[in-house]
Amino acid sequence: MAIFASPVTLIPATPQRLWGAPAVANFALGGLGAGLYLAAAAAAVLGGSPAIALAGWIGPALALAGLAAVAAEAGRPLRGARVVRRVRTSWMSREALLGGAFIALAVADALAPVPALRLLASLAAGGFVVAQGLLVRDARGVTAWAVPAMPAVFAASAATSGVGALLALEVAGGRPLTGALLGATLAILALAMVVWLGYVTWSDDEAFREATRPLREGASAVAVTGGGYVLPFALATAALVSGLAAPALVAGALMALAQVHAKWLLVVGAGRLWPIALRSLGLQRRPS
Repeated sequence: MAIFASPVTLIPATPQRLWGAPAVANFALGGLGAGLYLAAAAAAVLGGSPAIALAGWIGPALALAGLAAVAAEAGRPLRGARVVRRVRTSWMSREALLGGAFIALAVADALAPVPALRLLASLAAGGFVVAQGLLVRDARGVTAWAVPAMPAVFAASAATSGVGALLALEVAGGRPLTGALLGATLAILALAMVVWLGYVTWSDDEAFREATRPLREGASAVAVTGGGYVLPFALATAALVSGLAAPALVAGALMALAQVHAKWLLVVGAGRLWPIALRSLGLQRRPS
C-alpha cells in the first residue's frame, strides 16, 4: 500500500460568493459612521469640539446606508424585522439591532441633545462595530475570517476611519487643530497598524497565508499599510509640528478611504473558503 504523508487537496480554496459589494458597503460605511460619531463624541467631552453637531447626522446616515445596502443584497429588504427575531443566536441579528439602536439614539440626540442619549448612542455604536467583527468571525467556512482577532480588526478600522473623518471635518470647518486631537490620531494610527499587521500575520497555516496574501503583498497591501497608516502618521506628525492644516486634511482623508479599501480586500480579496483536504491518503493494490 502506498501512503502519501502530506495532505492531499480534494477541493482547492475558492472565493466565497455570498458577500460582495453591498456587504463591503455595510462594513465600511457602518464602521466609518460609528467611528466618526464616537470620535466626535469623545472630542466634544475632552476638547469641546462642536463637530458632534454634524457627526450626529452624518454618522447614523452612513450606518443606515450600509445596512440598507446589505438588506438589498439579501433580496427582501422589507423583511428585515425577521432578522431581529434571531438576536439570541445570530450575530447578524445583533448587528442589525445594535445598528438600528445607534441610528435611532444618535438622531434623537441630534434633535434634542441629552448626555444620557449621547452615552447610549456611543455604546450602541461601539457594540455595532464589534458585532460586525463577530459576524465576520463566525463565518467559519472562510479561512481569513475565522480568527479571534476579527473584532479587534473591525474596532481598529472604525477608530481609524472615524478619527480620520473627524480630522477632515475639523479642518474643513476652519477650526484650529489641537495637539490633543493630533496626538490621539497618532496613537490610534500606531495601535491600528499593530492590529492590522498582527492580523495579516496571525497564522502560519498555509491556507490562511494564501487567503491573506492580497493583504500582505502587492500594490493593494501597500495602499492599505502605507497609504492608510504610515503616510497619514507622517502627515499628522507634520501637522502637529508645523501647525499647518493641509497635512491633517490629507491624513484624515487617507485614513477614511484606506479603510474602505481594506474592507474590500478583506471581504472580496481574502474571502476564500477553506480547501477540503485529507491529511493522508493510502492506496492499496488489489490482489490479482
